[in-house]
Amino acid sequence: MKRLLSLWWLIMAPLLTGVAHADAVPEYEMKAAYLYNLATFTTWPAQPGSTVKLCLLGKDHFSGALERLTGYSASGVRITLSYLPNLQEARTCQILFIDGSEAANAADIVKQVEKLPVLTVTDNLDLFRAGVIVGLFLDNRRLSFDVNYQLALNASLNMSSKLLRVARNVNR
Repeated sequence: MKRLLSLWWLIMAPLLTGVAHADAVPEYEMKAAYLYNLATFTTWPAQPGSTVKLCLLGKDHFSGALERLTGYSASGVRITLSYLPNLQEARTCQILFIDGSEAANAADIVKQVEKLPVLTVTDNLDLFRAGVIVGLFLDNRRLSFDVNYQLALNASLNMSSKLLRVARNVNR
């Protein structure tokens, strides 16, 4: 566990530039770092190369943190970023972050992507419960994540055991 956390900080430290060590890391900076790690420790069927397309559906609360992920490749994974105007373009994504502003559309979103090899991620509990694969949540002022592993398998995604070991909850 200590080795994985050390590896995580080694990979993420350059992404969190401008954040003083004594200061708390802003929530969405940390969420962006988690998204990068999800890209690093997940494999997709027939993944061409090491580029992962990250898409955002809904409001953008990341204040540029996602843009800083693009082109970065400390672990060999490159991120491209796309802001989706609608859900129809989600099939071209490998990771789809669904903002809580889309909670009213949860059933439609889940239905449209459930059979696609798309890693769905949210920070909204209602969306996670509706069938999103990964939920990023604050737990006692610390960011943690839950994984619905069965949904990941249904989407033909392979999540590393290293990633699953550091999850707060893994629903099998």
